[in-house]
Amino acid sequence: MTATTLQTKAEAFAQTRAPLRNLLLLHLGVLVFLLSNAALVFGFRAIAAAPILAGCALAAFLLFSFRPKQNGLLAAAIDAKTLAACLALAVALLLLGGETHLFYANLDWLVRDAVLSDLTRQGFPLFYRYEGQDYLLRAPLGMYLLPAVIGHYAGLVGAHIAMLAQNALLLGVCLYFIAKLAGARAAPLLALFILFSGLDILPQLLREGLELPDHLEWWNSSIQYSSHVTQLFWVPNHALPGWWAALLLLLLVREEVDLALVAILFAASLLWSPLAAVGAAPLIGFCALRLRGALFSSRIIAAAAAGLCFLPIALYLTIDAESVKHGWLAATPGFALLYLAFILVEIPHAAILVAARDKIAKSDHALVAACVVVLLALPFYYFGPNNDLAMRASMPALFLLAFAFAGVAVSTPRDGGRLASLISAIVIVSAATPAMEIKRALVSPAFAISDCDLLTSWRKTDPSIFPTNYLARIETLPAWLGAASEARLEIEQRSCWPAHPHLPDSRK
Repeated sequence: MTATTLQTKAEAFAQTRAPLRNLLLLHLGVLVFLLSNAALVFGFRAIAAAPILAGCALAAFLLFSFRPKQNGLLAAAIDAKTLAACLALAVALLLLGGETHLFYANLDWLVRDAVLSDLTRQGFPLFYRYEGQDYLLRAPLGMYLLPAVIGHYAGLVGAHIAMLAQNALLLGVCLYFIAKLAGARAAPLLALFILFSGLDILPQLLREGLELPDHLEWWNSSIQYSSHVTQLFWVPNHALPGWWAALLLLLLVREEVDLALVAILFAASLLWSPLAAVGAAPLIGFCALRLRGALFSSRIIAAAAAGLCFLPIALYLTIDAESVKHGWLAATPGFALLYLAFILVEIPHAAILVAARDKIAKSDHALVAACVVVLLALPFYYFGPNNDLAMRASMPALFLLAFAFAGVAVSTPRDGGRLASLISAIVIVSAATPAMEIKRALVSPAFAISDCDLLTSWRKTDPSIFPTNYLARIETLPAWLGAASEARLEIEQRSCWPAHPHLPDSRK
């Protein structure tokens, strides 16, 4: 058989083989969240582990039995070039954010590195002892579990590489779908989406003059909405599930997916970020109410049943939750003025969307309006040491606001008109926030991955606030979770980051 004949047969086979569809990418993303939940159950007793595994199995069945509409986005063949570009962009962003410590890692990563190290070495559940009190690691562990399983065999560096691969897959696929939804204007829309931020530099200039801090967003001591780059650099464990929930809502209003898929992602993402799920919940509820009679289809009922199977994980995440600082921020003196300033600085994009609503896809109108309502409501209540509720629960709504704003921006001619000028002003001023985050990543020296445990890392970074968002008192441990191990991790008297540029006391 000649070389020409072999080439002809190969070309014929390639033409007859069914192309890989975008639905496969959706499968991969949702499966990561489901497998993270399945990995946790080995630390639970059978009474809790069995329903979680059943929920994962039912959710997987609903995922793989879904049939996309013909000629829709999910039925289309994968655009390999766009996917490769989005995955490369995702890797670059996550590396700049500090994953694997190739570049400078922000302070939040020091505690996250400790959680990954502890899970890699000892698995789940984990117990600690501090000042005579025993604690259980009670935290949204979704991002860590699959990398920790790999790291158990490949070592701590292997765990960090696995985390980068996992997160790059989730982020890259998410960016790919944004690009495909954008159509011909994919590149500029994607750039504006990634650089999305509030006008944080304006209040900082008023307060600090030209002596600006390298992290602009904490200009308000009580509330923060994070730029997209900040989310990826500081809290990808919250951003990724929040973005995926928002992405599926965009696909839902375009009738590319059904509510069942949104529901199973919501249930599976709780272990990654319950606060991001809290922010997605009203948006999902809003979309569900619009289905009316279709809300009681067999797939949605099955998805609800699968979601209930994740109840043990939801209960695990609420163990000793009353110890976390919370309350009504609206009751504090001066809130009204603070609130008005915050909204004007953080989401002026909403005013643009009102003025240019005809440029927003009709399918998105109601969902974008709902996300603005969520963003207006979140500042009234606080939860967490630094009001984590506002920072994390805002992520799905900010995603949708950013997508809509970027779409309006790229479709508005640069004609010198009022609308075009306002859009340009917002884009230019808001770019300062992600620019400062990227600058810090490039300028600050990198330092090595640490294997210090959680208590040690916490004491070396911020000992003023006990990490109640990570640790729960062991006497609150429910019987169904499993017997408490006698092994306890305690504060270690050793160096963690000897080369850290901003922690000279890291050897104490």
